[in-house]
Amino acid sequence: MPAPLVEMGLLEPKEAVAFFRQKGYRISFDYRDVWRQEHQAAFTVAKVAQMDLLADIRAAVDAAIINGTPFKTFARQLMPEMMRRGWWGKAMMVDPQTGEEKRVQLGSVRRLKTIYNTNLRTAHSEGQWARILDSADTLPYLMYDHTPSKWERKEHAAWDGLIFPVTHPFWQTHNTPCGWGCKCRRQQLTAAQAAAMGGESQAPNERWVTYTNKRTGETIELPAGVDPAFAYPPGGRLKHLGQHLANRIEAAPAPVGAQVFAGARDTVMPLIQQDYTQWVSAIEGGGKKGLGGRRVIDAFAPDAVARLAALGVALETVAVSIEQREITHLFAEARKGKKALPREFVYALPERLGNFSARLYDSTPGREGIWYVWHLDGDRYARVVVRPNFMMKQDAYTNAVRNGQIIERRDLNGPHLTLIDGALPQN
Repeated sequence: MPAPLVEMGLLEPKEAVAFFRQKGYRISFDYRDVWRQEHQAAFTVAKVAQMDLLADIRAAVDAAIINGTPFKTFARQLMPEMMRRGWWGKAMMVDPQTGEEKRVQLGSVRRLKTIYNTNLRTAHSEGQWARILDSADTLPYLMYDHTPSKWERKEHAAWDGLIFPVTHPFWQTHNTPCGWGCKCRRQQLTAAQAAAMGGESQAPNERWVTYTNKRTGETIELPAGVDPAFAYPPGGRLKHLGQHLANRIEAAPAPVGAQVFAGARDTVMPLIQQDYTQWVSAIEGGGKKGLGGRRVIDAFAPDAVARLAALGVALETVAVSIEQREITHLFAEARKGKKALPREFVYALPERLGNFSARLYDSTPGREGIWYVWHLDGDRYARVVVRPNFMMKQDAYTNAVRNGQIIERRDLNGPHLTLIDGALPQN
């Protein structure tokens, strides 16, 4: 087992990977510019102003989470590239918030260690929280496990051994790690184990302090011993993971969005389907206000992006979305006759898009589209047409669902149609 995972007591990185990959990118000058819960939504390294360099650092962290890469290997692989790009040592930079030119620290071994430890520990902590919630019926208690570190804090030592139910508010304000360099963690317990260790603890009598972020102006109250940058509850971003990830991949370059979504698909698709179902139900019920005009419901995988590129279709984004008015149109068509997609098909559209029989590209000039096809029975197929690179507004694109209907096998023949992936029955 790779050393860092053993050291952290984290043996299953799947949820950690899903959490880390749902993050977007954020350019920042000061670590306080991306604050508290924002770290659950965005990957950032203070004073990295080049998006390609930030992406390279992120890729190295991603690999470390997956492979349990030791820090020395992580640093040895990343340092030469950072030095080559001039992001090493001290340099003069202009603070975009104040306009002041400052001499700042760029890359260093110490900074790399902070990047490595903070991102791996927070990703695994958020991934563990997802497992804690899933197993709360059988493991309903948590124990605070203090592990001494170079940055020792007496408050953390005082919390060692505290036992509370998973639902106790203590865990909302003491989300491990609780600060820079903190190695503390939560240990799951059965009811019998908690009872054998003395049962639920008495809530500690803590001192609360006030902190104001001078970069953002935000003022917060937090327990003494919890670093302000880490003072946010667990799972906050995972709760809205589907919607957040969908928004992020739509704005990301296609290759980046495809990789991010592929790594998190199993985790986020049920959430996207749930959000979509509630939205469609409100539309069908006649609701209009506050519903939002469009939802991202799927995304192209890296191999599909490559195949489309080979056909001359360079995607601006991998997001597949549908507008509220198209949902309304599909429901209206479903009431008319046998050529329309059935109502239940419309409700399950995100799930359906991920389980097609075949995808084809229609190169007909003026009608270019990506066909999602499902075999129903006999010669009958369901088809949903997605228009690639549909412009929503200036410099903002999506791949838009434009229509859906029942077609026949003969409709899938023609020189304008090219199979992208999947398979169709032989004639």
